[in-house]
Amino acid sequence: DHSQRVGLFLSSDRFLRNTIMEQTSAAGVKKKVIVSGCFDLLHSGHVEFFRQAAQYGDLYVRLGTDANIQSLKGHTPMYNDDERLFMVQNLACVHDAKMSSGTGRFDFERDMALVKPDIYVCCEDASGMEERRKICERLAIEMIVLRRDPNESLKDNPRSSTDMKARLRSMIADEEAAVQSRDMSDFHTIIPWRICFAGGWMDLKWCNELHPGSVITLNFKFQAGICKDMCGLATSSRKVWRKLWNGKVPAYLEAAKAAEFLYGAENFGHFGKATGTMPEWEKTSYSAGSQDHCGLMFPGISKLCYSGQHWPSAMINLNDVNDPQQAAVFRWLEQHLYIVEIPFESRPGNYNSQRVNNLTDESISVAERRSMVKSLADASELAWEGITECNADKLGQGLSDTMKAWEVMLPYTVDPYRGDDAEKSRELREFWSSYDRPHTKGCLFSGAGGGFLMVISDTPVPGGMKIQLNHEPICKPFPSDNLTSAPHPMPCDD
Repeated sequence: DHSQRVGLFLSSDRFLRNTIMEQTSAAGVKKKVIVSGCFDLLHSGHVEFFRQAAQYGDLYVRLGTDANIQSLKGHTPMYNDDERLFMVQNLACVHDAKMSSGTGRFDFERDMALVKPDIYVCCEDASGMEERRKICERLAIEMIVLRRDPNESLKDNPRSSTDMKARLRSMIADEEAAVQSRDMSDFHTIIPWRICFAGGWMDLKWCNELHPGSVITLNFKFQAGICKDMCGLATSSRKVWRKLWNGKVPAYLEAAKAAEFLYGAENFGHFGKATGTMPEWEKTSYSAGSQDHCGLMFPGISKLCYSGQHWPSAMINLNDVNDPQQAAVFRWLEQHLYIVEIPFESRPGNYNSQRVNNLTDESISVAERRSMVKSLADASELAWEGITECNADKLGQGLSDTMKAWEVMLPYTVDPYRGDDAEKSRELREFWSSYDRPHTKGCLFSGAGGGFLMVISDTPVPGGMKIQLNHEPICKPFPSDNLTSAPHPMPCDD
């Protein structure tokens, strides 16, 4: 009788033998059977449960809604209401499937009053079993509890939602671990690219403490002929990014905060393990400049302002393609900037860009060193004016003046073979000079000692490649500045 069946556990082989005769009522009408649940990540265990329950009559399935699951479990299901309902409705053993009309842990109670089932079926591990029993007793509904037995043909592969989630976590963990061994080419279109366009070296304290100035960076999309190692495109910072965020984009972070984390991760070996007083180790140990990390995180065109520290004190960022003035600047810059590959090795294997650093040479007067940095700052400012005014003469002159300032400050950034190989020195200088004023509007190396030549020209440059600026946010979106904006503190910088 009913009281005997409440809480009864049946295995799949037993109930299949016993239920054929129990599918119909005394009046010959097929019984109604109701089951309920989330049924997310639909698997063979769910299907076997439905198949067993359907042996007792026409099977009515009621699925917990997204909102109710969120309320009970603190998260939404993998598949939404429509997807889960579609899958369950299309199982042959299911007579009727709908979303539950009730709420709470026992959201099926209201549906019982609507469907008026003869039998309620649940699994042995269902929560609140005693409350389920009481609901069935109150509504005079027979309750059958099934063991979680896999189908006979799948005994070696039992499935449960817990098992499925554990397997998914394991698969994700394996995939995450494998990311670190993948080639960087797999991340060419995931991790952004940046060019230090003007003012390079200004982001290092031993430079900007002598005179304030700015670095201009361009964030651009992957271009096969341009994007490669050892060309001054922050590829070492991109490799640290891959390790730090496992090849993903930290879209949940503010751009400035993400740049801080990347800067810290790359420079721990410099700042974290330094010994001695700062002037001693800072002038001899290498640190990646923060324009690398900011340039990667901020879309579009950035002007990063430095004054006596390694981190920008202020910035301007242009990234709004919906602003007609900015859009015109972006188009103009893409039309006038040519990237030219240097057709021979521009740097020796043991290259050290700071082999001679006149800015840290205390035998040179402070006034003279300040004058060197001021020349770099002036060149960067002229380049920024050229960009915002769409003035090729100013922009080209700013790049060429940057090259001149580099040669005075750090001679090996312009001539890596200086004093070692006169022929190679001559070859490199003749090459870049042929792209400099007056042949074009001006040019600059993309990195210390070479990489590419960035050439500004009103007319096509033979062999010149083009970039496409990236305007899409890398991290959390933030408002763009405009062409007349004054430098301001880094957004959300704390």
